[in-house]
Amino acid sequence: MIIELLSSQRELAVTGQDVVRLFYPGAEIRLEHCGDCKLTLKVATFSDGPVIIGTAHLKEGNQSAAEQVSGDPRVLPFSDDLNNHRKRLVKLALFRLLTRYTGRPPGPWGILTGIRPTKIVHRLLDTGWQWDSIRRYLGEAYNVSPDKAVLLTDIARRQRAFLLSPEEARKLISIYVGIPFCPTRCAYCSFPAYSVEKSAKLVEPFLLALEKEIRAIGRAAGELGLQVQTVYVGGGTPTVLNKEQICYLVDTINDSLVSGATVEITLEAGRPDTVTMEKLTTAKQQGVTRVSINPQTMNPQTLEVIGRRHSPEQVAEAFAMARQVGFQTINMDVIIGLPGENAADVADTLAGIEILKPENLTVHTMAVKRSSRINEAKDDFDISPAQEIEKMLHIAHEAAGRMGMKPYYLYRQKNMVSPLENIGYALEGHDCIYNVQMIEERQTVIGLGGGAGSKFVEPGTWYLTSHYNPKDPEAYIRRIDEIVDLKVDKLRSFD
Repeated sequence: MIIELLSSQRELAVTGQDVVRLFYPGAEIRLEHCGDCKLTLKVATFSDGPVIIGTAHLKEGNQSAAEQVSGDPRVLPFSDDLNNHRKRLVKLALFRLLTRYTGRPPGPWGILTGIRPTKIVHRLLDTGWQWDSIRRYLGEAYNVSPDKAVLLTDIARRQRAFLLSPEEARKLISIYVGIPFCPTRCAYCSFPAYSVEKSAKLVEPFLLALEKEIRAIGRAAGELGLQVQTVYVGGGTPTVLNKEQICYLVDTINDSLVSGATVEITLEAGRPDTVTMEKLTTAKQQGVTRVSINPQTMNPQTLEVIGRRHSPEQVAEAFAMARQVGFQTINMDVIIGLPGENAADVADTLAGIEILKPENLTVHTMAVKRSSRINEAKDDFDISPAQEIEKMLHIAHEAAGRMGMKPYYLYRQKNMVSPLENIGYALEGHDCIYNVQMIEERQTVIGLGGGAGSKFVEPGTWYLTSHYNPKDPEAYIRRIDEIVDLKVDKLRSFD
């Protein structure tokens, strides 16, 4: 299906694309007139005195419809410029028009198509808004459902204890360390991950380059009076490294980055087939406080389809080893909407996880990323419809509640199989502080290693700039001196 989305202001048409995709996810959207389109949408704004009015018009054959919404910029809760206000009104008009025209609201998030909807709640809280007023505003301004508005405010309430003041944000940073190697590449994966079997010769040179980057950032942070609050070692699959390599890596992190201000060190042990007692013991002895053991599903058929070389039994074994070593905070990830799965499969997965009793549960709604194998061969994978996926998410929410967990962070992604969310649950006192800081973007997070992203945050304004390391290990190794110099200069510019 081809849809025209037109405006005299091209920026407004670009803004409306995400809303159109909520209703027509497979459509081709063109921002100029074409002769073979099925549907024409036009968006615009105009002023009536101080009030701005957003409009949306639709034409299909002889049928037409229109919608308009208005807003007074004098009562905006933020000091946003008028351009952002116009964009929101156009999106809202388009959303209401297409809801009425198609007869099917596309989901509970309304026009909130961004990654971090909790940031809106925190901005409102910063300006003195009360919880009930925030929930009403989310519904009126963004068409967010009452349930999601409550979810957002509940999560934000829990997060407030972890958000830094501007003064604290000038002193505390977090660190992400990316290990871009995996046993195999999962079908849904879009992260920088290279088969360790094919890239074995790169592992040692990569670790040497990573050591150089860790030590350089540690020195620069020390010179600037910065301390590391949390460290997150992810990937890829860090536990694809052997015991000696893990020891070398964590020892380097401890020596260069960790201090009395460091309250959390996470190690992703995401693939149970890479976990051994020796690796976990080494990590625990060197100060790792949190591990993540991720089944994604406990269905053996699905594990085979998505290319994970482990069984549900290996998940339980890896979890038992982590407990035996002494880890008191263990996270488990599941993915909702994996190929071939239905609500009953998700219920079985959650039942298996409930037996293990982790402290954290992270529930992802599968996103079909451009570079994933699922996207490259869509016809080979059977994905459940959106209504079934919503049931799955509800099952996970109920299971987390039975385990005594409450939601503590949330984010969304483009190209999700259903327009829902990813959500992290935790027992009281077991929230992953790194996750909160990364999602809410009120702390500088320095990314080290393959494909790692850095976010340099300006305290108070919370303005940020991003910088990414090369995904390819060979490029990372070759360019390490340039990477280090650029990152140190950037860190110093935010002093």
